[in-house]
Amino acid sequence: MILGLQAFGGAAGNMITVHNVVAAAATVGLVGVEGALIRKTIWPMGYYLLVGGTVGLLLCYVFFSGVF
Repeated sequence: MILGLQAFGGAAGNMITVHNVVAAAATVGLVGVEGALIRKTIWPMGYYLLVGGTVGLLLCYVFFSGVF
């Protein structure tokens, strides 16, 4: 469970990693707008973390509290 949540957090952080944003922008021909892309990606990443983190918290402390 914890390892899965760590992978989840890593995937969320990967959404705004500068290296990945620059590579994706260069691939589609949007060179020079990386900052705008990161600013637009912050909100979906926050939602992703909020929902996934809440589900992970519920799984760890409510549904499987005796296991951990």
